[in-house]
Amino acid sequence: YLKEGDNCLAVRLENLPESSRWYPGAGLYRPVRLVLTGDVAVRTWGTRITTPVVTPDNALVQIDVEIENASGHDLDISTVIYDATGNPVVRSDAQELFFDGTTSARLTIKTPRLWSPESPSLYTAVVSVKENGELLDEYATRFGVRSIEISPEKGFVLNGVPRKFKGVCLHHDLGCLGSAINPRALERQLQMMKDMGANAVRTSHNPPAPELLDICDRIGLLVQDEAFDMWRKRKSPYDYARYFDEWHEKDLTDQVLRDRNHPS
Repeated sequence: YLKEGDNCLAVRLENLPESSRWYPGAGLYRPVRLVLTGDVAVRTWGTRITTPVVTPDNALVQIDVEIENASGHDLDISTVIYDATGNPVVRSDAQELFFDGTTSARLTIKTPRLWSPESPSLYTAVVSVKENGELLDEYATRFGVRSIEISPEKGFVLNGVPRKFKGVCLHHDLGCLGSAINPRALERQLQMMKDMGANAVRTSHNPPAPELLDICDRIGLLVQDEAFDMWRKRKSPYDYARYFDEWHEKDLTDQVLRDRNHPS
């Protein structure tokens, strides 16, 4: 649809009455982003970072990167991991990529700072895509180093220590401030939850705002990142059940890809 000269991108949203059991807000209450890239780029949500081995001495960080390469040229992919103060911790050797696809790197962080509600330490992995030394794309992903285990005997185990969830169910609206995302108001709300003793938040029945997950990463709150509370069965005349068959797989896939690297 793009043509030379001026183009107009229009975003339309319609919240019908009774689309929810509570007041969800109306209109565009989250930012709309247009991402422009060249012929070579890391795909949107194209990084997957896991920490398969975590000990007090070492953390193995697995970084999988999906690259779109419409140029047909060979590429060099490298990654640098920075700590929370911006200092480089470890870097990978450049890997050659000859076509579209996924490239992987394994890096070891010495004496890692583990992420937990008590100590929400964060790292940032910056992936660089180059061709003949020229930087074509750079993609930053924030993550945390932690181990998770779930067992019938111990329940939920974070970094080797069994942990009880002490949380609240929190819809995305901000009371009298309305539903438009307001990062500072959201941070204040979440900090109040933590100050009163909560260590976890269960979101309402739709993908939460990315800003919420960023804040929970930073201040140390565990998140149950919920998708749907109903499938085909309705609770309101115009709720998500109208779209479930057509959209549930796409929406859930996007939610997993978008949120999978958040330590919270």
